[in-house]
Amino acid sequence: MEQNKKNSRVFYLTLAVVLSVVLVLIIATVVARRSSSTPTPDNQENENQDNNQNGDESTSLPTFIPPIDSEVSFEFSDSLPVFSQTMNDYRTHLGVDIEAELGTPVLAVADGTVTNIWYDHFMGNCISIEHSGNAVSVYMNLSDETAEGIEIGASVSAGDVISSVGESAMNEIAEEPHLHYELKINDKHVDPRSHITFPNQRPEGENSTGDGGNTNNENNASGDSTQNGTQQNGTNQDNTQNNTQENA
Repeated sequence: MEQNKKNSRVFYLTLAVVLSVVLVLIIATVVARRSSSTPTPDNQENENQDNNQNGDESTSLPTFIPPIDSEVSFEFSDSLPVFSQTMNDYRTHLGVDIEAELGTPVLAVADGTVTNIWYDHFMGNCISIEHSGNAVSVYMNLSDETAEGIEIGASVSAGDVISSVGESAMNEIAEEPHLHYELKINDKHVDPRSHITFPNQRPEGENSTGDGGNTNNENNASGDSTQNGTQQNGTNQDNTQNNTQENA
């Protein structure tokens, strides 16, 4: 009987030792994993530098130049529909139209790489160029010919001729000859005038159409006329009052 008790004690003692060893091994493994996953100050600093470099590359935009040294004839409007003379309806306009004669050279707005050259049934002959800062410039309504050396994958510098103004955009054929230019940053269309200064550029939000300007002038003229009329009425009232006093 006593021998059985002794054997039981030995069994439980052995079991306790084994469990203790297993527990120690588990704790050691967890601590080792946590230590390996915690970056050292040197590794943390290197990682931060890499992240900063990648962030700079993704956010730094180049200095853009106008693709054509000419005025904007039709402005960017991504939310408010504007009237299309060609389609005779209202629609958004995701770029700017830059007036120019047929055959006017079209320039790359910044250093970059040609990513696509294609024909669009609505916007005609098109070229897209990728730049730093996740920016892409798109040139539409081009002529049928591209400049020498312009092909997909080709590197271009700011000011390089890539094509010329054409009349291939069926969606805008009723307008005067022009380049339709679009700018996308982080795959979103933005107003090119926010990044490029065009000749005689008006402040953003000011209507560039003749009708809009006439409307403002007419409103000002109406306001002046009303003010003059009010002053004239006041003069007439003064004259009437003076006449009444003289008669009295």
